Amino acid sequence: MWSDPVAVRTVAAVVEAGTFDGAARALHVTPSAVSQRVKAIEESVGQRLLVRTTPVRPTAAGEVVLRYARRLALLDEDAATELGLAEARLPRLAVAVNADSLATWFLEAVSRFTRTSDVQVELYREDQTRTARMLEDGTVMAAVTARAEPVPGCRAVPLGALTYRAMASRTWMDRWAPDGVGEAELRTAPRVDYDPTDSLQADWLAAHDVDASLTPRHLVPSPHDFARAVSLGLGWGLLPAEHAATYGPDLVDLAGPTIRSPLSWQRWRTPSSLLDRLTDVVVATAAERLSPAGR
Repeated sequence: MWSDPVAVRTVAAVVEAGTFDGAARALHVTPSAVSQRVKAIEESVGQRLLVRTTPVRPTAAGEVVLRYARRLALLDEDAATELGLAEARLPRLAVAVNADSLATWFLEAVSRFTRTSDVQVELYREDQTRTARMLEDGTVMAAVTARAEPVPGCRAVPLGALTYRAMASRTWMDRWAPDGVGEAELRTAPRVDYDPTDSLQADWLAAHDVDASLTPRHLVPSPHDFARAVSLGLGWGLLPAEHAATYGPDLVDLAGPTIRSPLSWQRWRTPSSLLDRLTDVVVATAAERLSPAGR
């Protein structure tokens, strides 16, 4: 039977460990036993589930089994916790969250949640436009995402919006825009982007009829260091409103449009009291810390 829990969990263990040997150590069995279990389930479904690379990767069919394995694990851990089984290990919740939410409001939600729930929270930092993919492939059980449409098998709840302002240091202003910021200055002055896919600054430039692909930029892939790079004059950048406020007089608001990034919370539809409680805390914290999405 393809859904044999032992074989399903073995496939997940191989993906999580990255190797058959690593999975064998995690499961306390021999590498031969791992190979036999994987071979049996692949023969049962009639498809290859794993690509034998380093690290091992799931095929499209393997991702289906991986999602099933993680949902099964969540149900097992949830039930064991509710039954008060002494030997039950702490359940694990894997969540994807964008960097700015992680740096501003999301850790507060996690802190509130763990005060009343015995659980291991595993956070994956990813761009808000890509966190939904981690739900689709089964890497995470919930995500803060820019995608409003529910991922198949998930429920979506709007959270509100992160608000960004274009900021620059006085040092940057003195060098690049001593007479003020206009289209000409924006075409030649450097900006800071989070990574090559960061489109916030490009969207702001587009509102000024400036093609971002023709302007210089620095890449700083860390929320804290991004804000620090702007404050040190490396370039101008869009900062979450509360980040900008912490730097006070060291930063100058470049005016222009306010960029709003609407966010949603998506979670598996799998019944889980833990996911229910986490969802309640995340939605409540977002209501306190984010701007209404429509304003």
